Amino acid sequence: MSALIAQGLHVRRGAREVLRDVNLDLPAGSITALLGPNGGGKTTLMRVLAGILPPHAGTLRAGDRHAAGSIAWRQQVVLVPTGGAVMTSEDARAHFTFGARAYPAWDAGRALEAAAALHVPLDRRAGTLSTGQRMGLALACAFGCGASVLLLDEPGNGLDPEHRDRLSAAVATFAADGGTVLLSSHVLPEVEGLADRAVFLKAGEIRLAADLDDLRAASSTLQVVLPDVLPARALDELRQVEGVRDLSLEGRTLHVHLGGPADGVLAALSSLRPLDVQARPCPLSRTYADLMNDRGAA
Repeated sequence: MSALIAQGLHVRRGAREVLRDVNLDLPAGSITALLGPNGGGKTTLMRVLAGILPPHAGTLRAGDRHAAGSIAWRQQVVLVPTGGAVMTSEDARAHFTFGARAYPAWDAGRALEAAAALHVPLDRRAGTLSTGQRMGLALACAFGCGASVLLLDEPGNGLDPEHRDRLSAAVATFAADGGTVLLSSHVLPEVEGLADRAVFLKAGEIRLAADLDDLRAASSTLQVVLPDVLPARALDELRQVEGVRDLSLEGRTLHVHLGGPADGVLAALSSLRPLDVQARPCPLSRTYADLMNDRGAA
């Protein structure tokens, strides 16, 4: 079941097209990582999805309930910008009082529970809080407002490891309870441990949208320990084997990046009498590098 669907989104800024024909489907109960370089359109896309910025073309749908950009939409699809959006002169209790007035589905208990889990002081002005505490306050407000879709723009930016762990746990709990999350991040190992899916955005275009399990199954790396240093000619021959996307040699250890089944490569390697062969799923960083450098992806 889809929590939010975007079709054919276009956004222009002057003569430049910031988003081009963006299609996105966020399943209910999922955590999707939005990945790409700075300036690639991630924040613009989140502002469009939140109903803050109207697209020049395209449609948005969250079930059949609300029109994009309406008050009802903004109460269901909530954006938490980088650093959180807080009232610096007000404490957490004042934020929660405002939330109760602004959101008909406000859940005070959930907001307080999130604030406690994220170690947010309730009686200190937001301007005196640490970066992690301010983000925790913004998230507690987002959880309390009753939204079904959270858009988190670089939520871990500037946070220490402890606050990152708390944030990840809170996001995972929200999704486990049926909420839907789209988060942008440059910390790929952290994303890999949290997200179910990834969307790769570059220059305003989605290059790939896929489940992380599917990406892991489609791409792997072989680490091969050889009895002798491999001559350049043998390396060139291995590069021609079907399924080999790239390879590198460090002394007698060969790293082969695969974009498909390993059978053909293993057959080619057998004549080299390897001492050890280990297969590992490719890290998300490798798929990211391939796509951002226009090398395609498995």
